[in-house]
Amino acid sequence: MLHRLIRFAILTLVRLYYPHIEMRGGHHLPAAGPVIFVLNHPNGLLDPLLLMTKSPRPISFLAKSTFFANPIVRLCMDAFDALPVFRQRDRGLAGGPEGNGLTSNENTFARCRALLRQNKALALFPEGTTHSETKLLPLRTGAARIALSAEAEASWQLGVRIVPVGLWYQNKTRFRSAALLVVGEPFTLDEYAASYTAQPRQAVQALTKRIGQSLNAVVLQAENAELLTGIPVLASWTATDGPPLTLNQQHARATDLLDAYRRVAAADPARMAALAQQARRYARTLRTLGIDDPWDLELAAVRPRRLIGQALILLLALPFAVGGVILSYLPYRLSGYISPPIVGRHDTLLGTGKLVVGAALVLIGWILAAIGIGFFFGWLAGLATFVAAPVLAYCALRWGEVWRDLREALAYSWIRTHHRSIAEQLIARRQALAAEVIAAVQAAEALPPLPSEALPEPIEHSGAT
Repeated sequence: MLHRLIRFAILTLVRLYYPHIEMRGGHHLPAAGPVIFVLNHPNGLLDPLLLMTKSPRPISFLAKSTFFANPIVRLCMDAFDALPVFRQRDRGLAGGPEGNGLTSNENTFARCRALLRQNKALALFPEGTTHSETKLLPLRTGAARIALSAEAEASWQLGVRIVPVGLWYQNKTRFRSAALLVVGEPFTLDEYAASYTAQPRQAVQALTKRIGQSLNAVVLQAENAELLTGIPVLASWTATDGPPLTLNQQHARATDLLDAYRRVAAADPARMAALAQQARRYARTLRTLGIDDPWDLELAAVRPRRLIGQALILLLALPFAVGGVILSYLPYRLSGYISPPIVGRHDTLLGTGKLVVGAALVLIGWILAAIGIGFFFGWLAGLATFVAAPVLAYCALRWGEVWRDLREALAYSWIRTHHRSIAEQLIARRQALAAEVIAAVQAAEALPPLPSEALPEPIEHSGAT
């Protein structure tokens, strides 16, 4: 019961942090049988949790052993049936490996095989560490070794399926942002039976390369950070069907644009450099004018009735929102300052830190407020305050989001009405940029595909998967 409550609470927090979680290829998620999900790893502990918000079944995952040294964190790990993996870099730390860590990891791998024999699901991260690189890191062989050894122990009758999943965050450290899961086609291990029996090491290497190829097909990657952040935005600005694009559509279009960019840049670098410069200038103009999305200038004006309706909702909800702000705003803001010193400023851990520290501080704030009110007005008032605090906090959160949408709608209406020439110039520049992008994509379709990059050699390392 305690584990179920912990799982519910944590996954609810994840959905609160990322309220817009989309999935492409959900039909590839196996509802039963032994499964190994292999994922990229951009966002620490939030990565396996994000998968669990969309999975129809429980999923165990591997996490670094140092997490299990803290009794509270260990309780949360146990609630998700997480297993420790011992990394050499953690030697000497609480929960780190003793000796060379081989025995401990083999015990963990044995538990993984036992879970697969029980027709359960595992989530593994073959890169071995969380990171913010723009491309996949060289994969480690742990996932392949677990999968092949599990099948070998069952005389190749287990039917393990490997499912690649690409994770893409709109802004992984930003509260109330969006995330996407791209699920690739599952594959089985029958073809590796003979080679694993004869030459297990070569079979592990071959399977690791195949896992890398399957991840390449679902993970959005680019040559540098500017491309990885800029191409999805450009994809949204120049969409032929107009807004609003779902995150799924934005990701798919960004994938096509990246492919076109690489082909045209190789064949006609001057053209691509000119297009990139045009996009940068347009982005600078929008930032200067305080415009987030140029499409909003082309949308039909918001109906007065809708604006009035939103204003009335804000007015009626204001007392509840004020109560939520009084109870929750200070601890919520403090989490942004306290999280970096605790987990570090690296963005792969900051999202997890904000989620954990923010939830803890807000809960403490509610408890202190309930105690204070109970002291002055009686225990029933204190209890009512604590029970109402989550509802009031959510009211404050939604009130702020509706107010922001209303303010933006009014701002864009003002620009279209009182600065029509500026709006028309921005619309013309967006349309010209879209035409250039469409022409570049069409030119890329006529070019031969670039040779696929050779995958780096898998890393054989027992301390990570």
